[in-house]
Amino acid sequence: MCKRLIILFSIIFLGMQMTQAYEFDSIKENEQAVYSTQTKIWNKGGMTDDRIVLTKKMSPGSGGYSEYYYSDGKIAVPLTSNFEFIFNGRLIAVNNADLEINEIVYENGAFSEKSLPVEEIQKIFPDTEIIKISQFQNGKITIKKGWFKEKTVLLLNDTDLTFYKYSYRPNNDIKNPYITGLITLKKRGKITFSHYGDKEDMLTIYVKN
Repeated sequence: MCKRLIILFSIIFLGMQMTQAYEFDSIKENEQAVYSTQTKIWNKGGMTDDRIVLTKKMSPGSGGYSEYYYSDGKIAVPLTSNFEFIFNGRLIAVNNADLEINEIVYENGAFSEKSLPVEEIQKIFPDTEIIKISQFQNGKITIKKGWFKEKTVLLLNDTDLTFYKYSYRPNNDIKNPYITGLITLKKRGKITFSHYGDKEDMLTIYVKN
């Protein structure tokens, strides 16, 4: 009996610990992102003749948006994002204020920021349930997860709402440190997402088993 209990509690413990962890090949401030016009691939190095080297800077002010500059100091592309990472040779841009995920592309001799379809975003975040903001009804939604298991959810904004400086309560630790919309639901209960407790524009997530 004792051995069976040990096995049972081990299974429960492992189940509670299992969650999707993400490691990002991020571009930090003053780091370079290198684009090859022939292969159409981004990386953080490389010495090909066709490469275009961009350096990341952060715009002044509290917004802190990313800006990428050519080697001559001219701006290549101003962004709405404040976090970027390379995924399978693509430069992905995360707009945390609007809960949007875009891509930086090179077309007709210029860089621009383009929105990513949901199916492409899902490839970047496998085993993660994507929840659109439009799925909230009167600012509320119920999400189910398994017993003794954590669940990773990605909130994507498909509305005209903005979520600048929003935070989660009571457990803001559920948020990924780099992507505001990427959260890990650890237990049953109620989670609110609002701007310093503002109830008028608050989103409420009910987590159930």
